[in-house]
Amino acid sequence: MNSTKKQNFYHQNWRWFVLGTLFLATFLNYFDRQTLGTAIDPIAKEFGLDNMQIGNLLSAFLVTYAWMHLFIGMMTDRIKNLRWFFPFMVIGWSISTMLVGLVDNYEHLIWLRYLLGIWEAVNFPICIMIISRIFPLEERNLALGIFASGAFLATLAAPPVVIYFSNEYNWRLAFIVAGSIGFLWLIPWLLIFRKPEDKVANWHDYNKVVQGKSFKFQVNNILNGYLSILKAPAFWGVALIGVGIVPSLYFATQWFPRFFTHVLKVPYDQTLSLRLSAIYFMQDVGLWLAGVVVLFLAYKKVAILKSRKTVIVFAWLLMISVIIVPQLKTVEWSVFFLCLYVFGIGAFLGNQHAFKQDIIKDKVATVAALVGFIEMNFTSQVIKQIGVMTNDSGDFSQVFFMMAGLATFALVVVFVFMRKKWLIIE
Repeated sequence: MNSTKKQNFYHQNWRWFVLGTLFLATFLNYFDRQTLGTAIDPIAKEFGLDNMQIGNLLSAFLVTYAWMHLFIGMMTDRIKNLRWFFPFMVIGWSISTMLVGLVDNYEHLIWLRYLLGIWEAVNFPICIMIISRIFPLEERNLALGIFASGAFLATLAAPPVVIYFSNEYNWRLAFIVAGSIGFLWLIPWLLIFRKPEDKVANWHDYNKVVQGKSFKFQVNNILNGYLSILKAPAFWGVALIGVGIVPSLYFATQWFPRFFTHVLKVPYDQTLSLRLSAIYFMQDVGLWLAGVVVLFLAYKKVAILKSRKTVIVFAWLLMISVIIVPQLKTVEWSVFFLCLYVFGIGAFLGNQHAFKQDIIKDKVATVAALVGFIEMNFTSQVIKQIGVMTNDSGDFSQVFFMMAGLATFALVVVFVFMRKKWLIIE
């Protein structure tokens, strides 16, 4: 790279342009998966579904999404041509979403959700890996917050868009529109993510691939990589934090629409979308502010680990306020406390993503994928169980207490497992 390019604004800030494409991919990733949860009312009416069937449908995506994490991290860490691999997966999940608009029965809908989980599993491991390679330590929390906020902005955008199409046209059109947008993402990605080795000095060091070795050697190499991760105490800490926090995320994005329409009796129209969007907006604010606070404390010479734990404690205090919701009598107060709850989810998750980068530096995608396998398998069972718990009575009280308990479990895990001696924070 010549000196002119070094002084060029674009090349100096290339990492932030790449981050923009990762943000957009994550937005699409979550918008596509969020479409079902938002459209569940008209879908349930058309196919005659009860809460148990809805729980099975909402958890179908999570099952394949979780199991794919066993393979996708290893693949991502070893694939040399990320520029074309990532778009291939984005096109896959876009087509799977569009096909939902053509289904004619409940069984086909479930199978398409299984398929969506396979394609979408790549997004978080590959994005976290790229960020760990192109951003310095002090910028990573903020970069992670920005990239992951695409997910929560998608949950913010999904209610008005999906409800509009469902009411004005048909819920099927919402899926076709959501999936088709994925093809537009290819343009900025292919224009920006070109020749990363020219912009990141040690890019090839991260991209070592075993060549000229036997199949047995390569298999052993992969298994040894998994074993080294599984032996790391911090890995189990990050995974167990996810077990405590990620179910809250999917409870909010998948079950809140049903809670509002069937418990709080909010009509399925833009009244509902405004309330859901307000709540999901606070989730995004929590994610961004958590990164900003950690960055601010780091510049004040506070240790990164201490900064993260400070933010996490504050996030937990907000999350446990959710136990108040079943006692509230008005929609407005319910919205207020659910906003506090999801603000805490965002702040907690932002720091969990950061910890994934601090376990084994050359296996970030594999670490993120194995964490995803554990947390998403557990989450899929929780989402399904919510359908069982609410099917007869329609009462969500036990669900809210369960989520507060899981958040408390995650807080305990942070102080037991996330220790300086077990982390590589550099």
